[in-house]
Amino acid sequence: MNLGQALILSIIIAVIILENYGYGYWMFSRPVIAGPIIGLIMNDIQTGLLVGGSIELMYMGVLPIGGSVPPNAQIAGMLSTVFAITNGGRAEIGISLALPIGVLAQLLIMLAWNINIGLMHRADRFIDEGNIKGVERTHLLGLPIFFLVFFIPTFLAIFLGSDAVTAIVNSMPAVLTDGLKIASGILPAVGMAMLLKMMNFKKYWSFFIFGFVLAVYLELNVLAISLIALCIVMANVCLSKQNDSQDDFEDFDDEPTNSRVDRLIDKGVLKQTMRRSFFTMTSINYERYTSLGFCYSMIPTIKRLYSNKEDQISALRRHNEFFNCHPYTGNAVIGVSIALEESLAIGEGGVTFEAISATKSALMGPLSGIGDSVFKAVFMTIFAAIGAGMALEGNLLGPIVFIVPNVSLNILSRWYFIKYGYEFGSSIILKMKNSQLIDKFIEGATVVGLMVVGAMSMSFVKVPISLNWTFGEIEIVLIDLINSIIPGILSLLVVLGFYHILNKQKKGMFTCIGLSFVVGIVGKFLGIF
Repeated sequence: MNLGQALILSIIIAVIILENYGYGYWMFSRPVIAGPIIGLIMNDIQTGLLVGGSIELMYMGVLPIGGSVPPNAQIAGMLSTVFAITNGGRAEIGISLALPIGVLAQLLIMLAWNINIGLMHRADRFIDEGNIKGVERTHLLGLPIFFLVFFIPTFLAIFLGSDAVTAIVNSMPAVLTDGLKIASGILPAVGMAMLLKMMNFKKYWSFFIFGFVLAVYLELNVLAISLIALCIVMANVCLSKQNDSQDDFEDFDDEPTNSRVDRLIDKGVLKQTMRRSFFTMTSINYERYTSLGFCYSMIPTIKRLYSNKEDQISALRRHNEFFNCHPYTGNAVIGVSIALEESLAIGEGGVTFEAISATKSALMGPLSGIGDSVFKAVFMTIFAAIGAGMALEGNLLGPIVFIVPNVSLNILSRWYFIKYGYEFGSSIILKMKNSQLIDKFIEGATVVGLMVVGAMSMSFVKVPISLNWTFGEIEIVLIDLINSIIPGILSLLVVLGFYHILNKQKKGMFTCIGLSFVVGIVGKFLGIF
């Protein structure tokens, strides 16, 4: 690959991955969508679909919960696609590089988080001066920082590394390359096992088996099984309503706490705040996490409520305190904070500076839990599973099935969390926490997710044993014998075996990935595959 091609491709990759922290959390950089995008750019979309789908399944349960920074699936998916295509569309080569690339990306993100600490102290100085423009510019400096941290290593890897990878691949013996192909068929079991661990498998294991049975004996695809699962969940909701003495929605019929006609905050300010909320993670760091992003989102409110510079400085300071919450549900905290700031500005309700800070701290924890468990662990992974499954079949609708619901969720959740957080104040958050609505949603999503993963265990985990024996005129093929008892049982056992490892070992993910490569390569060498 020449200099110009490597430069352009590296810029595109850096811009795509930048959405994960810099602008919006749109999910465009997830392997299931980014792989095909890179494939389209490099004129090999089918390899992009295959590599992207495989790595999405492999990393599907690897999520940045709370303040953790796990191996990065996004860069792994894109660079693995590049290396697969530059090596003649050999998907197994790209897939085999996904783990080391993901670990390297993990280190790069940690570097950016540390660099951004300097932005916090720069912003503090501007806040002390009452320089709002300076605060805004400092926060947005996170964009070029993340871009450069992603762009430079990506360019070096593509420009200097693609030829090296090609040379290494060409020197590999056939048993090694064939073994990597076997491993690439086993690796999706890692992501599925991690999902089982996140989805309360011990309680709802029967739905996992049900999904597997539907795929094996009725030969239904993942989309059909997900629709059946959705019907089961909805039927359960309807039946449970007949037995409930009170509708869960009754608690939400109260009048908004901010129903005054003399509001200082109008819809325009809320919309401006919502647009800014797409940049809340731009300056994320290890000292105060997304505090500066929260402050950046609150600036339209601060400017509307306070004309006095000292009042603006005071508000900027209290909204640049430590803050860490899911980027969607965090908007509810922003909405509540806007309501409290408005009450403070007009001297209503006895709101104090301390009350605003305390409320933010109190809401941050439960809303983080809701965001991580509902939006990350359930919603995103269900559509990732369906989309990745379709991508592995070469279906161009796979990435679309994944991205459309996630983009819609991003936009709608950000707006309505701010809107209702402002209108109802902190009371709505407490009602959400105490209501059974969240529990029922998580339970239903878990059922759908487990049935989908059960179906995918059979469809996308490949254990192609080739052992056979001949006795006279009778040939016994081991895989046919096993499948005559329970079709696809080996794939199911691999997923359950990895799930057991993940429960027993803190670093079980690396053990499972390592085992996949060992089994594939050694098994091919011994003639098992």
